[in-house]
Amino acid sequence: MERIPTYVPNLDEVLCGGIPESSVVLVTGVPGSGKTILAQQAAFGVAAAGGKSLIVSTLSEPLARMVRFMQGFTFFDTDAIGTSVIYEDVGTRLLQENGEKALEHVVNLLQEHSPTLLVIDSFKAIQEMSLDKEQLRRSLYTLMGTVAAYPCTAILVGEYTDDDLASAIITSMVDGIIALYNQRVGLYDRRYLRVAKLRGSAYIPGEHAFRITQEGITVFPRIVPPQTATMYTPTRERVNTGIPGLDDMLHGGLFRGSITLIAGDPGVGKTVTAMHFLLNGAQEGERGVYFSFQEDPYQWAQIARNFGFDIDDLQRRGLVDVVYTSPVEIDVEQFAWLMRETVTRTGARRVVIDSMRDLEAGARGEPERFFNYSYGLMQWLKERGVTTLITSEIGQIFGMDLVLSGVGLSHIADVLVVLRYTVDESRIRRAIAVLAQRGSPHSNQIHEYLISETEGPRVGAPLAGGFALWP
Repeated sequence: MERIPTYVPNLDEVLCGGIPESSVVLVTGVPGSGKTILAQQAAFGVAAAGGKSLIVSTLSEPLARMVRFMQGFTFFDTDAIGTSVIYEDVGTRLLQENGEKALEHVVNLLQEHSPTLLVIDSFKAIQEMSLDKEQLRRSLYTLMGTVAAYPCTAILVGEYTDDDLASAIITSMVDGIIALYNQRVGLYDRRYLRVAKLRGSAYIPGEHAFRITQEGITVFPRIVPPQTATMYTPTRERVNTGIPGLDDMLHGGLFRGSITLIAGDPGVGKTVTAMHFLLNGAQEGERGVYFSFQEDPYQWAQIARNFGFDIDDLQRRGLVDVVYTSPVEIDVEQFAWLMRETVTRTGARRVVIDSMRDLEAGARGEPERFFNYSYGLMQWLKERGVTTLITSEIGQIFGMDLVLSGVGLSHIADVLVVLRYTVDESRIRRAIAVLAQRGSPHSNQIHEYLISETEGPRVGAPLAGGFALWP
């Protein structure tokens, strides 16, 4: 099946390659959901690639207003208007005649211009101005037959609600339906896209976040957790953390491509440990990316310099990349896309996500949603042999299961390392223990964990008293 690109970043991934050629797709949603922007972005993308787009406006948004508001987007090309992007307004014809006559005129425009892509915005206005349901159906058949004959692909824009879609004539006739909608989450509005129908083609089901910027719409496809065992070959290669004593506790380091959780009390040294894991690898030539939700790149670089790392040289050589996202603005779908894009672009071999608690805030209070994204992300990293360290704040450790958002971490992490504060003779100490390491033996002792402002972290001697020292 031949397809045409939508020219909406990442939407073709959701559609498994783009819109099937010669199909008719309905883009629906409430006013303000982004329907017109999506359709116009596709139209100008087709024109820029050497095709021709015909944009037919109706009553919902007159031609002059449509063009004026689209001029603010970077995809809008004034030079293309009248040549590779043809605007036609049938609003007057709708008012003076009816919807069926307007569709007949659209068919004539198709025959006149032979476009690659046809956009009708809004088709619902044509439906509402039709006199007879059966005549409208016949006019639609004529339009769809003409679209297929040229060939031409059509995008019909309409303000249909879920109730409208259940009864509207057009929903059973079109080849695809893409629904756009907004959801209010706390103080913020989130935009989502869902493919409800696409004849003859697979697509990624479910909600996909998107945003609207000056460049237009960008879609962030959700990561689908693998339904079967992922096809990658586990390795026995070890990766050194570079933290004195920790590799000994791990009996030689971490397995390449494994996921390690560093869990512990606030301020106990999780970020310092993660930073040294990444930077020690960079000094050995392994590219790394640090995803931070607390320290911005400037703060992070200053902390690294305080520990003696030449962070400027490592970044100049492309060995370290720090990606910061405000914990207030986190959205799991956007982060998942950003992480995959950054890791692919940099060729990173080590990744840190600091922290999972912050990332959880972007899941809109839905633990299962957060677990699905986390699991999908970790499997994606494993398939590419990326050794990953994630951090999380925790409370009680012993005497209960180690959980994150109510979902067991054993499904995500291969290695569990715990950092805790403990009190010994009125002295506060840090302690470290390896609780689990899949496929490998590890130390079962609790050690003191020492962090020097100049030398960084290191594992000290075993702590006497065992678990009695732990809260």
